[in-house]
Amino acid sequence: MKKNLIHLILAGLFAAMVTVGTLLIQVPTPTKGYIHIGDTLVYLSGILLGPVYGFLAAAFGSFLADFFSGYLIYAVPTFMIKGLDALAVGLVYRGLTRGGGSFGKKVFAFSISVALGTLIMVSGYYIYESALYGFKGALAGILPNIIQGIGGGILALPVLLALEKSGITHKKIMNPME
Repeated sequence: MKKNLIHLILAGLFAAMVTVGTLLIQVPTPTKGYIHIGDTLVYLSGILLGPVYGFLAAAFGSFLADFFSGYLIYAVPTFMIKGLDALAVGLVYRGLTRGGGSFGKKVFAFSISVALGTLIMVSGYYIYESALYGFKGALAGILPNIIQGIGGGILALPVLLALEKSGITHKKIMNPME
């Protein structure tokens, strides 16, 4: 029970960081979305909190950012898209780095994880925006979403490596009393 409470508190803290990171700087896109640095924290949530709590942090944090920004039309789809993004990143990174690994192995695992997360985000928003703007209209959002996903990964990698080098890993975060 105590461990689950700690995990929920950590997910809440990461959700707040995702919200702030998303609200901090917003560059509008042609499909009425915006590019932001929140994906950096979405990826870190999935990796550091694990797939389930990463899903919760990314989903709620991104939902709240859309809500507070006035992008209500995107809030519910964003909940699912960003949650699945973090879930996939967390699962793949954990699977590829099981048993530890070298610097190169971690960078490779991170790159594959972020590529999958970006694909989920781009696909999810394309499907949703196709319903709003038609298939051709939704094409305008693909490049900005790719830039956002890759940019989030570029920012997240050095943060993750620095945290891991200092001993702050998924295991340490999720088991703070050990």
